[in-house]
Amino acid sequence: MAIDIKQVKKHSGTEKPRQPTINKVQRKHPLIKTLLLAIAGIVFVTGAVIYGNHTQWQTAQKVQKASHKAQKQPVVKANQVKQVAAKKSVKPDYSGTGGLSSKDDMLKLAQSNQAEILRGHVAVPSFSISEPIYEGTSNHVLAIGAGMNAPNLKFGSGLVPIFAHNMGDYNAMWPYHPTKFSALQNMTEKTIKGKDIYLSDGHTVYRYKATKLDYGIAVSVMNQELAVENTGKPKVKLIACLEDQAFWQQVKASHYTNFTAKKRIVLTGELVGKQSIHSLNNNLKQQLQ
Repeated sequence: MAIDIKQVKKHSGTEKPRQPTINKVQRKHPLIKTLLLAIAGIVFVTGAVIYGNHTQWQTAQKVQKASHKAQKQPVVKANQVKQVAAKKSVKPDYSGTGGLSSKDDMLKLAQSNQAEILRGHVAVPSFSISEPIYEGTSNHVLAIGAGMNAPNLKFGSGLVPIFAHNMGDYNAMWPYHPTKFSALQNMTEKTIKGKDIYLSDGHTVYRYKATKLDYGIAVSVMNQELAVENTGKPKVKLIACLEDQAFWQQVKASHYTNFTAKKRIVLTGELVGKQSIHSLNNNLKQQLQ
């Protein structure tokens, strides 16, 4: 009779018992669970940020959309401002310094048909800044674009300070995006130094290279610097409020009625060249007209 070796091993206990197999899915389960919890946390935080800032971002977008409708007018040169101002019954107001007021009030100003004097356009393509520039820095001017705080300023000559609002939407998420000069708060010297800043008077485009970023300069110090005569290369300064932690603590404590900023962001550029606006590529040309 043939001997069944398997049966002998089974009864003699010499056959090694099978080790229970561990399901690969079971081994990976803790990792999958951790990943799912992390994703859920990210989604929750993102949703909370969007929900908390949605109204602010939406209002800023409405202001931007309304204000850019007002710029379809001829650009006025520095030596023509007085004549055009008299003709349009406009009295340029240079008293503003970029401080943010209620966004609801800004929306009303942006939607108004009040006449202003368009001096040109400014663009920083690397940070998607593209704004009309008006004579003066009144609340209305700063609601519809950027403004210049002194008369007789000429692009490509001396120092040209340009003020605009930080709308508080520098951290905006799609489909929103930073408006006015909000993107200045996203800059560092590393990311902006050497990048192009363009000014256009409707005919000539002046190209400046960013050389310095003052992040959080006190208003009094900034005013002193602006008062010093520029004897070197022609320069431009883009100026907006800094909305840091102290600023937002003040805004919240005032129940969103006090938007006075005590610090500014100042981006300085030096003139490196100029050219006809007609020589630009279409994309840049659209940002400057």
